[in-house]
Amino acid sequence: MFNYDHFEVGKNYGSDTFTVDRDRIGKWLAVYPDDDNGDMMPPGMTAMIQIQCYMACITPRPKGNVHGSQFFELHRLPKVGETLTTDVECTKKEIRKGRKWVETTYTTRGGEGDVVFTGVMTTLVAA
Repeated sequence: MFNYDHFEVGKNYGSDTFTVDRDRIGKWLAVYPDDDNGDMMPPGMTAMIQIQCYMACITPRPKGNVHGSQFFELHRLPKVGETLTTDVECTKKEIRKGRKWVETTYTTRGGEGDVVFTGVMTTLVAA
């Protein structure tokens, strides 16, 4: 179980892949039609890719975790057809006012190994 004690700063918890395809972009655009970016992935999909990695690699999780914050640094937009690999690492954990906070950092790379975007997510861990 990925409770607070399980997380270790500096530890990599795995990776997940995501292929940027027209079907996934179409589903995104059905909700966010103004995000159409031609042959490039809409920037907002970075959050979806990071959350997918979190759900695949940080499991099982206790019920009651709270998503505190998330931010990204975009190096370039992926193209349709590109397969991305995202790694997740614990980069910080602390107890503030009796609450257990964990920071995880995500590095997403393209097929050539170049960094496409990075992200940091802060979670209030329930247990």
